[in-house]
Amino acid sequence: MTNPERASEKTIDDCSELLTRTKFLPLPDKGFDPLRADADTLSYFGLPSLTDHPTGSEGYAFRRTFLSGPAKDALPEFALAVVEGQAGTGLLRSRPNLMVTAPWPAQKSSNWSGGYVAPRNGRSIVSVTANWVVPAVTAPAGGTAAEYRSSTWIGLDGQRSYKNSTLPQIGTSQFWCTATGVATYGSWYQWWARGQHVPPISLNLPVSPGNDISAIMTMLDASTVRFNIKNVSLGLILQAFDVTAPPGHTVSGGTAEWIMERPSPLGTDGWTPYDLPAYQPFSFTGCIAEARASADTMATPIDLELARLIRMYEIVRLPTSVRTISSAKKVLTSPQRLDLTYLGN
Repeated sequence: MTNPERASEKTIDDCSELLTRTKFLPLPDKGFDPLRADADTLSYFGLPSLTDHPTGSEGYAFRRTFLSGPAKDALPEFALAVVEGQAGTGLLRSRPNLMVTAPWPAQKSSNWSGGYVAPRNGRSIVSVTANWVVPAVTAPAGGTAAEYRSSTWIGLDGQRSYKNSTLPQIGTSQFWCTATGVATYGSWYQWWARGQHVPPISLNLPVSPGNDISAIMTMLDASTVRFNIKNVSLGLILQAFDVTAPPGHTVSGGTAEWIMERPSPLGTDGWTPYDLPAYQPFSFTGCIAEARASADTMATPIDLELARLIRMYEIVRLPTSVRTISSAKKVLTSPQRLDLTYLGN
């Protein structure tokens, strides 16, 4: 994506604007079994439906696993998405990919590392899924920054530059504080929009390094996206919620992303990302984007085979040089995965 029009950007200092565009779906009662519920009941709770995907397909298998408990004969638990008084963060602002064009199949970026896919034949992406293990983080060897920040997420759009472009996304955060020598981890969602600095919203999904996370984003219409996220390790599904696009914006369905990012401080011009913490290698799995044309009766899955890769670089001042600090690699043998590796040391 091209750089935002910094002169026209405005900062929104709290989370109220994003929350007004968020509709939280009903929370299931304790003992609810999603795998025994019919499609109407799942829809009522905002949970992914199995009837929209052919039995045996990757999309069906992913959603069935999402709805399953942590073990055989065990039911998943559910939690409120946002707890009053804990919604705000202001800790980071995910921003567009400041990308430098490179020959296929790799691109480089100052703030993104991972992969993305685009639809073909006049289709638009209508959903994206992934699993990932929350990577443990620490300060890089010889690092001198006061803090290091990273975010791991899936998103829709964001990779293509166009008027009124936006980027809905959901994921986890991994921060390291040098003064305390302590790493903190969390979960969040955000809907970035060109010309705005809208803070992400902290979610009430506890995460720790090594936890397996599963996330789904589904486009309900041109301006509404449904968010689902689960801590698979805890067997905990977060309350589903729908978010509408910022006024005057829509979802193009132009790309779907799986990204490790080093974000920027809220309110900055987008050119000063935090230093990236040293993170343990991890993989995105279950990377499925689904695309649909208006005449299609079923969505067409797009896997990693056609994904373009993004490697993250940083500029070293003395002596001046550019070095890669995070790379992505596709593994196309079944099950496919996208491997992320820290290279900063």
